[in-house]
Amino acid sequence: MNTLDLDLWQDENLIRRQNQLKYQFWELLGEIGDLFPQEDMVQVHSNSKGKKLSQGQDLGGLPYQVLDLIRDFDFEMGLNIRLLNWFGKGLFLFVLAGKSSYPKLQLAPANFQLCQSESPWDYQEILLGKPNEKQAEHRDFKQWFKELKIESSIERNKNEWQKEIREVFEHLKAHSAKSQI
Repeated sequence: MNTLDLDLWQDENLIRRQNQLKYQFWELLGEIGDLFPQEDMVQVHSNSKGKKLSQGQDLGGLPYQVLDLIRDFDFEMGLNIRLLNWFGKGLFLFVLAGKSSYPKLQLAPANFQLCQSESPWDYQEILLGKPNEKQAEHRDFKQWFKELKIESSIERNKNEWQKEIREVFEHLKAHSAKSQI
């Protein structure tokens, strides 16, 4: 492509609308993160490192935002809960669970799918690619994911997404309780 799309570049209204939408999602993700204090996260995973918001401009050519809760990314003993807001594609909830700490964790009853990709960070492969179920058992990591519904109502989204995360917390607590028996 040898030319610049100056019509798009000059479309101030479109650019302002997109920036406003990104800001609204950023604020919403931050509010959801604030609903999960460190004390709650430590009850689920004692090595919790808290929460973090981050964003980028190019995940498959589209902007994205991420809320991470717990943030222990060790594939054997760690745990992370991630909300990925991928503009134009959807909002997804991920649970990266250490293979040793959560060996029998099952999130399929909560409508999660087990990640089939080579990497837990390759979202294009995870969400858009073709699963390779035969290789999933041999991954260095165990990650579950599901798409969450997005509505125009900010308050409804906040309530529903918080509820989904709390359900994951309950599954993790139940799994930990069974492991201690």
